[in-house]
Amino acid sequence: MRCSACGWIDKNSRKSQAEFVCSSCGFTCNADTNAATNVAAGQGGIPRPRRTAGAGGTTAATSRSSVREPQPKWVGIPLF
Repeated sequence: MRCSACGWIDKNSRKSQAEFVCSSCGFTCNADTNAATNVAAGQGGIPRPRRTAGAGGTTAATSRSSVREPQPKWVGIPLF
């Protein structure tokens, strides 16, 4: 967790689900309030790398299915 007061990052600063106490400066507040302040300031976390096509032109295999849910068919009734 990043402290919204001093910017220090330490996972041990989150004492419980609701309590945040910075291990560097001692700033205390609700953990959700601290996180919301960080997100509003553009410090929501470490950016994750983008998934891009590799050298072979395919993306890496994941455990997620690429099959889409069936989509409803258009029946030709205008909705105006």
